Amino acid sequence: MNSWWPRAAGLAAFAGLAISALSGAAAATASATLTPSRLAADLVAATKIKRIPASLAPSPSTASRDKPIIATNGCNLGHAETRSRPCLYGDPTSHTYVVLFGDSHAAAWFPALELISRQQHWRLAVFTKDGCPPAEVNIAAWFRRGAPYSECTRWRNNAKAQIAALHPALVVVTTATYLEEPEARPERGVPDLYASIWEDGLGAIFRFMHRAARATVFISDVPTIKEWVPPCVSSHMSDVSACNTNRRVANLLWGVKAKEIEVARSTGVSPIDPRPWFCASRTCPVIVGHILLYRDNAHMTPQWSRFIAPVFASAIVPLVPPHPPNGSAETGRTRVGEYGPLGPLRREA
Repeated sequence: MNSWWPRAAGLAAFAGLAISALSGAAAATASATLTPSRLAADLVAATKIKRIPASLAPSPSTASRDKPIIATNGCNLGHAETRSRPCLYGDPTSHTYVVLFGDSHAAAWFPALELISRQQHWRLAVFTKDGCPPAEVNIAAWFRRGAPYSECTRWRNNAKAQIAALHPALVVVTTATYLEEPEARPERGVPDLYASIWEDGLGAIFRFMHRAARATVFISDVPTIKEWVPPCVSSHMSDVSACNTNRRVANLLWGVKAKEIEVARSTGVSPIDPRPWFCASRTCPVIVGHILLYRDNAHMTPQWSRFIAPVFASAIVPLVPPHPPNGSAETGRTRVGEYGPLGPLRREA
């Protein structure tokens, strides 16, 4: 057998790893063969849930604090910081770099992508920052009452240089469109090629990533629930369906999101619409099996991120060529123990 992980076997074995990463009853809802059709059936069943499962994970009382590890260890940057630290996950011996790039909505995909990276023997580098979209725009931040978020622009420029130095096999990009598109202001030097400042900014970063990486994926923003989920669920213990949201209502700025996907395709970036991973045909539930999907109204919980990792993997793994055997030469890749483009190469705990 070939000495690197066979693609089909890797995906088949991956689902088992996804289950092992879930805890308690949450694992019971997972399937060793989770597919889009199985997930769709789970979501339909979820729209009929009335009472809160006894082993719901995370619990509504702790869900708001249940964040991915990168949100608590300094890898996901706060508002004031302008340069990402060396945050490497996955297989520390791999020569295949995969990058996660974006704001806190990108950080929410980390549990799934870290799981996939370990299974596929990728080295995962994290570049995420609160409230800062990957689009090349200046931000008039809501948390500054419309004042410029200059740290965002500086961080993005630094991150672009760091990412380009990695020569990644894949970059995964996503953003909180419903918050950040209205805040977008023109950035100097960005070509005016599309119908809006936001589209111009996305087109610019997509073109950059198309040059810097072998493949780039853009994940459209996840559905937005009508209410803050944990307190809503706590207030509707006997009928949690009251917290579910109509799929059309949850798809905020649907016209902008459609244009984002067009811009991605026009620049050679592969778009993913994640709505089928969160919603049935008409309804977006807040509980599936024993898993609470959101820690607020727009950030998925780590438990859900890991649960949907198999279907996420099926979308992105085919874009990355199988990695070579460890120890083989690969142009542009840094070997373990060297001082790499991100700094001293080490895996975060």
